[in-house]
Amino acid sequence: MYALINCKIYTGNEVLENSALLIEGKRIHSVVAPDDIPADAERIDLEGSILAPGFIDLQLNGCGGVFFNDDISAETLDRMSHAIISTGCTSFLPTLVSAPEKDMLKSMEVVREYRKNSPDMVLGLHLEGPYLSRKRKGIHNPDMIKNPNESILHHIVELGPEVTRMCTMAPEVISEEQVQLLENAGVKVSAGHSAATCPRAREMFRAGISMATHLFNGMEPIQGREPSLVGAVYLEKPWTGIIVDGVHVSWDNVELAKNIVDKKLFCITDATSAVVSEQTEFILGNQTVYVKNGKCAAADGTIGGSMLTMDRAVYNCVRHVGIELDEALRMTSLYPAQAIGIDHEFGRIEKGYRADLVALETESLEVRAVFKNGKRFNPPHHQKEE
Repeated sequence: MYALINCKIYTGNEVLENSALLIEGKRIHSVVAPDDIPADAERIDLEGSILAPGFIDLQLNGCGGVFFNDDISAETLDRMSHAIISTGCTSFLPTLVSAPEKDMLKSMEVVREYRKNSPDMVLGLHLEGPYLSRKRKGIHNPDMIKNPNESILHHIVELGPEVTRMCTMAPEVISEEQVQLLENAGVKVSAGHSAATCPRAREMFRAGISMATHLFNGMEPIQGREPSLVGAVYLEKPWTGIIVDGVHVSWDNVELAKNIVDKKLFCITDATSAVVSEQTEFILGNQTVYVKNGKCAAADGTIGGSMLTMDRAVYNCVRHVGIELDEALRMTSLYPAQAIGIDHEFGRIEKGYRADLVALETESLEVRAVFKNGKRFNPPHHQKEE
């Protein structure tokens, strides 16, 4: 057992000062007054840092120089895990962008086997496609986009949410029965890369679609005569991911979405292999994507993923959108955990929860230390962008 002291604790429910956090093994033991720390417990002084639950990213395409699509293997998952933890992200969903069916099946098998030995960092798979709209495909390879395959859907259901946590699908290309098949099995269906009308999207949310993928991106724009999927999200308020990097969505639109969707809005990164690496270009969706001034885009200007990290998302929410820090921290930990149904042990600082924690500088919000399953990591300096 050890104690984290001299920190301001953001539990996900409240903000605590003059308190210490006791860690025993991989779990949180308790929050206590400093005078109640056991005499034999080691004390780790966090020097006035903010202490929060570790970040949870539900859409991580790659990082550390690798893409999950390019090498669907345990080695890729190891490399992504080791790279992204420096940003305070202690759990994530590796995301497979629209791919051949053989790659979809392989990704499920790789994640299933990986989670037998390491179930806490990789929480499951996010299949982003291939059952999407060709019109709103974004950077996805159009040759990969297909109509839903019943045998694949039944295989996803058979393996369950411990392997595949969420599937991004266009509401106009799937049926109510297919949505209910997945959702009843605990696999979350997320509306995205869609040209659906607002009435169609609302119908499918009511049929069981429980999430929306990267709000505004891969969606028709909201207009007076046709609000599109964006309008359906505003009206039905499912769990909704958003990329808060100032590139994918304007700060004003993040603020607008926050005001409407409120506590169902959470941050995702949509990060690429260039994150936590020296890459300046990469291949995504059969196109070369160039990294310049914090933006990832193909030659024709199509955005291809992001350079965002979850710690930067917190910073952007606070600095550029005006969201209170405790709420920004919930948007990067508690709300993603709730969205995929794992908030009974992830996303809060509470007795019995995973000892997945991030310590941040009070002013710059830079990552000072990360704790994963109670083990401490000291990340390199991670500079925020103004």
